[in-house]
Amino acid sequence: MHQKIQGLYAIADNTFRPEWTPAAELALEFLRGGCRIIQLRMKYVIPAEAGIHPDVLGNAEKIMSFKKKYDFIFILNDHVDLALEIGADGVHVGADDMPVTEVRKRVGDKMLIGYSSHFLEEAVAAEKAGADYVAFGAIFPTKTKGPGHPVQGLEKLRTVVEALKVPVVAIGGINRENFRKVQETGVAAVAMITALTGATNIAEATRGFISDSRTLGR
Repeated sequence: MHQKIQGLYAIADNTFRPEWTPAAELALEFLRGGCRIIQLRMKYVIPAEAGIHPDVLGNAEKIMSFKKKYDFIFILNDHVDLALEIGADGVHVGADDMPVTEVRKRVGDKMLIGYSSHFLEEAVAAEKAGADYVAFGAIFPTKTKGPGHPVQGLEKLRTVVEALKVPVVAIGGINRENFRKVQETGVAAVAMITALTGATNIAEATRGFISDSRTLGR
């Protein structure tokens, strides 16, 4: 794929900032801050197999409209058929979603496929199945996943980075205090939700992390 997964990977998820509705407005703030990888994540709505929820459709179409002004990679979480329909750049799935091999059959070489992994063997399997990049986490505790979610830590992240040829995206509890340590593991990109959406000025916070992430994946 010609698109490069590198740097800051911002996730538009307004679970903890419901006043930012529609979630596409978060994506716009990320873009204003200079981010060039945006994922729309709406886990609280009806799953894709039960039909496309109008909120997901509306937000996805709105984010696609931002391409008239901004150059960015748009990745849709879960909804493979919708991603194809609107011409998104990629789709992101996990263990409870459509398998990577099946996604590849659906999308061919038309878009990027990302996969959320939580242990080394899963990450390796996703790469072998055809994922273009693999997210790994949670690196640190995160309220997005809750207290019961496994925390992987930096050493496991480093092991995954060293084992995979495709880009690895670190996710989970990453913030200003621990960003540099994550960066030092050699990851291609860092995904963020709360560190960005929780900021008073989201565009400004995004701009700060963009500056810090310029050496990622090099």
